[in-house]
Amino acid sequence: MEILTLKGFDLYQAFIAGARKLISQKKHLNQINVFPVPDGDTGSNMSFLMQTIINEAKPSDNLSETAKSIANAAIVGSRGNSGIIFAEFFNGLYERLKGKAKAGLDDFVEAVKHATQKAYKAIMNPVEGTILTVLRKAFDISGNHKDFNSYFKVSLEQAKKALAETTEQLEVLKKNGVVDAGAEGFTAFLEGINYYLETGVAEIPVAEEEAITVADIHEMTVTERYCTEALLINVNRTAEDLKQTFKDYGSSLIVSGRSEKMRIHIHTDNPETFFLKLREFGQVLEQKIDDMIRQQQAIAAVHPKIALVTDSIADIPMELMDKYQISFLPMHLLVDDVSYLDRLSVTTDTFYELLKVARSFSSAQPDRRTIERTLDFLADHYEHVLVVTVAERLSGTYNAISQYAKTNPKVTVFDSKQNSGAEGLLVLEAAKLIWDEKPLDEVLRKLELYRSRTKIYVSVKTLKYMVRQGRVGKATGLLAKILNLKPVISLDSDGAGLIKEKAFSLKKNENQILDLLRKAPVQEYIMVHSLEPERAEKLARRIENAIGIKPTYTTMISPIVAMNAGIGAIGVAAIFEREVV
Repeated sequence: MEILTLKGFDLYQAFIAGARKLISQKKHLNQINVFPVPDGDTGSNMSFLMQTIINEAKPSDNLSETAKSIANAAIVGSRGNSGIIFAEFFNGLYERLKGKAKAGLDDFVEAVKHATQKAYKAIMNPVEGTILTVLRKAFDISGNHKDFNSYFKVSLEQAKKALAETTEQLEVLKKNGVVDAGAEGFTAFLEGINYYLETGVAEIPVAEEEAITVADIHEMTVTERYCTEALLINVNRTAEDLKQTFKDYGSSLIVSGRSEKMRIHIHTDNPETFFLKLREFGQVLEQKIDDMIRQQQAIAAVHPKIALVTDSIADIPMELMDKYQISFLPMHLLVDDVSYLDRLSVTTDTFYELLKVARSFSSAQPDRRTIERTLDFLADHYEHVLVVTVAERLSGTYNAISQYAKTNPKVTVFDSKQNSGAEGLLVLEAAKLIWDEKPLDEVLRKLELYRSRTKIYVSVKTLKYMVRQGRVGKATGLLAKILNLKPVISLDSDGAGLIKEKAFSLKKNENQILDLLRKAPVQEYIMVHSLEPERAEKLARRIENAIGIKPTYTTMISPIVAMNAGIGAIGVAAIFEREVV
C-alpha cells in the first residue's frame, strides 16, 4: 500500500504494528539489557509502554487527535530509561502534529525532527550509543521521498546500521558483545511500522525468541539502588525546572510530558526524599520503584532455586534481606490524595513528618500491577517463588497474591498469620532453609511448625492510632485513655489482633512481656520499635538477662505498622521451642 498523506487511522495502525513487534522481543531485550544498569527489565518496560498504547490509545481519522491519544497513553505507560525517552518522542510528534487533520511527508518529517530533539532534551545527560543515537540516525534522511513507505524503509535501514554501531560506542556494550537494548527495541518498532506499510496488516507474525545465556553478558555495576519513577498531573513547573531541581538527587534523570501530565525517572538511593520534594510540583498520581540490586541478583547465574518474597509489613533489616536476597512487595500508604510505597517512597521517619500535616491517612495492599510485574520477573529466573505474607486476617495481601498464583504454578503463597517482627522472623527462617538448599515442600513444612510457635508482643503508649485505623473500637480506646492504660498487643492463632495484657505504666507493661516470654523456652527473638531505639535496647537487655539469649536483630517498624502502633511503640517477636497460648 502506498501512503502519500498520513491520516489518524494509518498512524494508529502503523504504531500498533510497531508496538506488537517490539512486544514480541521482550525476553530478548531483557537478556541483553546492560546499560545504564544490567537489571534485565528493558524489554519488560518497553513492552509495558507498548501494551498501554495498544490498550488505551484511541484511533481517529483525525491525525492530531490520534497523535494526542498515543502521546497520552505513552506518558502513562512509560517505564525505565528507554521507555520514557520513547514516550517523549511520541509527545514531541504530537506537539508538531497538533491541529492537523492529516499531514504530508514534509510536515511529518519536521514533526519527527522535533520529536527527536525532545527525546534528547528529556534526559539530563544524554549518552550516545543508546536509543537516542538510533532515533537520531534513523531519521537523518537526505533526499526526497515520494511517500511514507519509502521514508520509513530508509529509516529502518539506517536504524539497523546505527544499532549495530552501538556495540562499539559504549564500553559496557562492547565488553558484553551486545547492542543497546533500548535501541534494539526502537528498531523493532520501526520493523513493525514497515510491515504495516508493506502489507496493510497491523497483526505481525511473531517468530519464537532465540534464547541467549544471560550469565555470559552481564557485568554487574549499580551506582544508585532504586530505579524511581513518578507520574504527575497538574504540574506547576516546566520540564526544565524539574530537571534542574532534581539533577543532584541521583542519575539517569529523565522528564517527559506536558504540564497536564508528566513522567519523571531517576536512579537514586533515597526515593523517599525525592517524593517528599516532588509533591511540591503537582499531584503524584503514580509511583514505581524497582530495586536494581535485587533485579541483578535474580538474573545472575548463581542463586538459590527458590526466590523468597514478602510484603513490606515484615520487619526485617535490609542487610539481612540483602544477604538472603529477599524481595518485598510494598503496601500502599495513602496520605491525603497521594499513595506512597511503604518502605520505599516513604520511610518511618518521613511518615511521621507527613503525619504532622496530613488530613487523612490509610493503607492498602500491594496493587495488582506491582504483584504481576514483580512475580513475573522472578518466575522467569527461578524454579519456584515463595511469597510469605502478612496475616490474611489483617490484610487482603494474601488473597491478592493467591489470585495471581492461580495462573502461575511457580508461585506458592504462605500465610504467616503474623505481622511486623513476627512475620520478619518467619521470613528469615524461610531464607535460611532456602539457602541450605532445602526443597520447597520441606521449607513449607518447617514454616508451618515455626508459625505455630511464633508470638509477637507489642508495648504501645496509646491506642489512639489503632482506634483511628479501626483496629480497636472507639469505646475501648476511650476507656484506655481515661484509665491511662498501656496495653500489650498481640495476635491470636489465626492472625487477628487482640489486647493480651493491660497495665497502668510502661514499666509494668514491659514486665508483662517478660512474663509472657517465660512461658516456654525461647528459640530466637527479635526487637522492633517505632522511633524508640533506646527503650527497645533496654528491654532487650532485660530479656537477655532473663532468658540468656541476645536478639537476632533490632529494627525500626515499617510505616504501615507505625501507622497503627504509633510513635513510641516497641515490640518483641519470638519463636518458642513449643506452642504457647
